[in-house]
Amino acid sequence: MGEPQQIIQTLLRRTNLLMAGKRIAITADVPGLAERLQRMGAHPGAALAEADIVIGATDPALLRPGTILAVPYPQKTGVRLREGVTELDGVYVVDLSC
Repeated sequence: MGEPQQIIQTLLRRTNLLMAGKRIAITADVPGLAERLQRMGAHPGAALAEADIVIGATDPALLRPGTILAVPYPQKTGVRLREGVTELDGVYVVDLSC
């Protein structure tokens, strides 16, 4: 999936978000990602249904509306909002592939 810093930088660049206070679920195997996010003020380890941001592949139907789903090489369906960001059934899908 990539290095933790690359994942975080791509997510921040495409969304213009700050990580502080965000509840994050990580479904991908990326060593060191949770620690980096925690140092930025985020709260990794959230359940899918409660997360503000989900990093890694999962079914968008499991997420609440407004959740950001960050995945490499997402499906090309949905409404394109800006480069690398689409909206699919109320979930914002961010393309982490650079």
